[in-house]
Amino acid sequence: MRERNVMGELNTCRQLGLKPNFSDIGRRHGIHRHTVARYWSEGGDVEDGRCNRASGFDPYGDLIAERAALPGATRKAVHEYILHRCGGGVPGYNAFTHYCRKHDIAFDSAVQAEPHPRFETPPGRQLQFDWKEGLRMISRHGEVFEFSVFSATLGYSRLHRFVYSRTRTADDLLACWLATISSLGGVAEEWVTDNMSALVTFSGGRRVKSERALRFAREAGFELVLCKPGTPQTKGKDESANRFLNRLAVYDGDFEDEAELISIIAHIEARSNEAPNDTTGLPPARLFMKEKEYPRPVGNLGLLEQMIGDVSVQTVPSTMLVRAAGRQWSVPRRCIGRRAKVVTMPGGQVRVTVSGELVAVHDASRGRSKLNYDEAHYMEAIGGKARFADSDIREAARENLALLDGLGGLDG
Repeated sequence: MRERNVMGELNTCRQLGLKPNFSDIGRRHGIHRHTVARYWSEGGDVEDGRCNRASGFDPYGDLIAERAALPGATRKAVHEYILHRCGGGVPGYNAFTHYCRKHDIAFDSAVQAEPHPRFETPPGRQLQFDWKEGLRMISRHGEVFEFSVFSATLGYSRLHRFVYSRTRTADDLLACWLATISSLGGVAEEWVTDNMSALVTFSGGRRVKSERALRFAREAGFELVLCKPGTPQTKGKDESANRFLNRLAVYDGDFEDEAELISIIAHIEARSNEAPNDTTGLPPARLFMKEKEYPRPVGNLGLLEQMIGDVSVQTVPSTMLVRAAGRQWSVPRRCIGRRAKVVTMPGGQVRVTVSGELVAVHDASRGRSKLNYDEAHYMEAIGGKARFADSDIREAARENLALLDGLGGLDG
């Protein structure tokens, strides 16, 4: 009976998201604290016949084994994936670890980071940033996506910001800086990073910062600080963000298109900011409520936008095309009738945002077509047309896009 009482108390703690005091529970119920701790770590099973009961993970057993076998998959990543894809009713992480041990499910664990001393900064002082580069994922349709993710972490609250990027050019870097400033609503005093190629060149054995990036930093109001070569731990808080981005691995082969891939990254960002940090013991989103009062206020956001490219504001027509660089570029169907901000960057990139959300990125340096539809946008557009109801939407989209490409030398 006392074991059942202990388990009932431990289950209540799990539901409330609290870690129990094993010594206190053991003393009240006459059980050794190590036994209580074992009940907790094993996910709630005691040897009273209940260990043979069905697990809440049984319906997902094959899926768990399949995701666990993917390169880079971790136990936490697979549990987060099951929570994301399978909805409510999925048991907690402790129960998941017990299930995996019981069923001998092995994981392709990520490489552990090197240890380094803790270094804390006051609120609003520091933001660390880097690229999670060289990512490669395949959609459900076999389409290969090669991309990087810009990651930024506030030093005090550990709040993370993840931005999907197809490439890692200077245009991409400044666009990610602007997106981060807009999202945080303020500017930390110093921004710390390493010798990324979009930011640093080497001349005569010396590091030379990009003048374009320095101008942007001065106007935005932050100091750009480079780590010493060979000391990535200087920005260890952002390096630790990679363990969250490693969760992308278990979505390989299980996403529709680039739009869903971006939404998955946003989901991972939100979850990383909701989970208690190992050092502070508090969720970054909660600590950010305190830190957000300290960063320097954003100055002229419009001027920062103009520093990264030519800006125009347009109302999206029913064709789902906006104009930039003398051509037309598609946006998602939901943008029709809404005001879109179109930025044409020096390197040829065209970035479109609606209500602060990045909805489309195109490369004007490629091709000559006057009308440029993204395949996913075009599929979305023709999917509701009656004449395509019984046909393969993806194939129909590709056939029509091929015809449009033939109009490259014609006016749209």
